[in-house]
Amino acid sequence: MTTLSQSTAATAPSIQTSPSHSLRPLLVTVFTAKVVVSAFLLATVSFAPPVSANGSYMATMN
Repeated sequence: MTTLSQSTAATAPSIQTSPSHSLRPLLVTVFTAKVVVSAFLLATVSFAPPVSANGSYMATMN
């Protein structure tokens, strides 16, 4: 014979919280730094003036 508390405990979902990983803040910081650096590099490339490669290579050959 089961009691009411035993039957509800068997059917209730058990909530298990996983412990937070200790290196998660470091991982988020590294990913954020990568995004910032890549945005900076793309910005510097986009602001660079166009250069004709043929002219500069020919000048060094003379």
